[in-house]
Amino acid sequence: MGQPTVWPEEPYRRLPPGMIGNIREIATSLGAGTGVVGLAMVIVIQISGRILPTASDGANVVTMGMATFAAGASLLSGLAMVISRTLVRTGSVETKGAIVLRGVEAGLCAAAIFAMAVFLFFYVPTIAGSGRYNPQDRIEVTPGIVMYTLLPVLAMILTTVNLIVSHRLFFPTVEKVRKHLARESG
Repeated sequence: MGQPTVWPEEPYRRLPPGMIGNIREIATSLGAGTGVVGLAMVIVIQISGRILPTASDGANVVTMGMATFAAGASLLSGLAMVISRTLVRTGSVETKGAIVLRGVEAGLCAAAIFAMAVFLFFYVPTIAGSGRYNPQDRIEVTPGIVMYTLLPVLAMILTTVNLIVSHRLFFPTVEKVRKHLARESG
């Protein structure tokens, strides 16, 4: 069982200055990185989904849509992390905003997991089942197909990391706050 989180009833939660700096730095860098990677994934998915050998498959619309949806969730998750920097004031964190951020990150994480699962459900059988009736229709597994298959998985992982990190940053345990206070005071 984990430590209880700091949950005051005030609109702002006081935190040590060192923690505030860490929250700003980590939220900005992780959010910017995730957002840029998410945008790159959206672009790569749109291009590679049209040129890979699987582009002629009937389920390509579904797989491209779900892969793009997962990458878009990663992009929005990164954007939410960058915007979360505004929740941090000098010496405090806005409680309601942190709760909303956690909900947004959880929703985007759930969306990325769903999109990845639907993508894999339709895409992997297309590759594995190709050439079953006609050997000439066999789709060879190339590095491009492997990369395209792993992009929604990467998007889901990045979105999950953002959810976990945002929760740990904005809702630190009492023990973590005490350690920061002890480190700063002596």
